[in-house]
Amino acid sequence: MKFSVLYLSLIWFTFSTIHAKSILYVQSPKAKLLKEPQLSSDGPTLKPGETLNPMSEQGLFVQVRMDDKTGWVSKLFVSQLPPSSQIKLGVTSNSTETIVARQRASDFTKTAAARGLSETEKMRVRGGAELYDFEALRWLESLPSEGSESGTSKAENQESSFTGRVSEDTKTEVKMGRALAARLLKKYPLMKDAALTGYLNSVGNQVASISSRRDLSFKFGVLDTEEENALACPGGFIFITKGTLKKIQSESELAGVLGHEIGHITLFHSGKFVGSNVFLDILASLLSPAGGETISAAASAVLDEMETQLFETGRDEKVEWEADEAGVSLAAGAGYGSQGLGNFLTTLAKSKNADHLKKTHPDTSERIAKLIRIEASVDTKGIPLVKQRWNRYKDLLNP
Repeated sequence: MKFSVLYLSLIWFTFSTIHAKSILYVQSPKAKLLKEPQLSSDGPTLKPGETLNPMSEQGLFVQVRMDDKTGWVSKLFVSQLPPSSQIKLGVTSNSTETIVARQRASDFTKTAAARGLSETEKMRVRGGAELYDFEALRWLESLPSEGSESGTSKAENQESSFTGRVSEDTKTEVKMGRALAARLLKKYPLMKDAALTGYLNSVGNQVASISSRRDLSFKFGVLDTEEENALACPGGFIFITKGTLKKIQSESELAGVLGHEIGHITLFHSGKFVGSNVFLDILASLLSPAGGETISAAASAVLDEMETQLFETGRDEKVEWEADEAGVSLAAGAGYGSQGLGNFLTTLAKSKNADHLKKTHPDTSERIAKLIRIEASVDTKGIPLVKQRWNRYKDLLNP
């Protein structure tokens, strides 16, 4: 069986219709039962944890029924996954999980040896491996979570804290996304500037905090390359290049760019991870504790497919348009202006170093035209651009 077939049939399935399931869960305190399918429409606020019955879709909105009421809700604020606690990164696994992980890794090694596989075929291990840089990823995960300085209240975020167990779907997504992020960091070195990275995570998590993916512990890193691009790996791992940061003129623009990448993850543009038995066999090699990651040949082949789509061929144009709309909506909802992403793309259109981004994204001028229409549908109440703090951190890019 070719791994591309395995990848497509067992790993991901496309969320072509969110109402394929009978229930949606409210995940964000920003969710409202809107009269019309646009965020500026009126409607009562929904409580995190409430359930909705989907009826139809229009763009990034779902028409739903709740008891005897009907209305529209943004896909950015609801999920097919039930509410759960936020997954924790950068901490040692509990003893039971560690023992199981080591046993699975050991069993895989023994099986591989019995079949006469080479060391390279048996596993790809830790930061010094040929394809992965887990050491850099662990540095990123070890940084403390930063609070936002933008002035937006966090009271709403505390309302939506859930105490349920982290779902197996979320764990699977994070494990696969973590391995993909480690592959990316092998190609592009990570800037290990704690101040700049802490600031980036402050802004990124402020934007992510209003999305439906409150089960994820988002991590944002800076890639040390002049290439202009930003990339999202499943499970909440988002990277932006140094070249892109140099083009950004305000914190609102940064929030819009990060919001676009958060949108890919929130809207499951990589698909939803399925816990089939075959997939779990592949995933077993990813269960090692921090510092002892093992990637089997089977998992590596699947990651090859993911890497090609995310970093080379790009996603379908439709999902890029959706991510643009998500970027505007999430940034505005988090307390930033709605024009940040559009302003950045206007600058990007004149750049000579954005060839890779243009290869994996729709035409920039078309994106700008569509964003103008989206911005008009988002109520930001005249929120100003945040420039002073951004300029202070931007100086760190040119030591």
